[in-house]
Amino acid sequence: IQGTIRPHAIIILPNTSGMELLLTYEDEGIYIDIYGHFTKETVLQWGEMPASVAYLLQSNQVMGWGEKAIELRSVETGNLEGVFMHKKAQKLKFLCERNDK
Repeated sequence: IQGTIRPHAIIILPNTSGMELLLTYEDEGIYIDIYGHFTKETVLQWGEMPASVAYLLQSNQVMGWGEKAIELRSVETGNLEGVFMHKKAQKLKFLCERNDK
């Protein structure tokens, strides 16, 4: 990537003893180990550039808040599992899970 990279989140993958990570930046995410080596050839690709990204521990999903939609993706595979359309675009300072919601 040329120029500035906009990072979103570093997610420690479950069941890896803290050795594998999902790094989310710009409109994608990559799977690496703590040494910087790729652990999966899969790239998590958002449908639109998220303003905020959060890991949902209870459902093992990653949530991206974009200008037009909220996307839920599997942390393990990066597959799209749900989309919630919304009308009001705003940047959130924090995006997180609370009380299983």
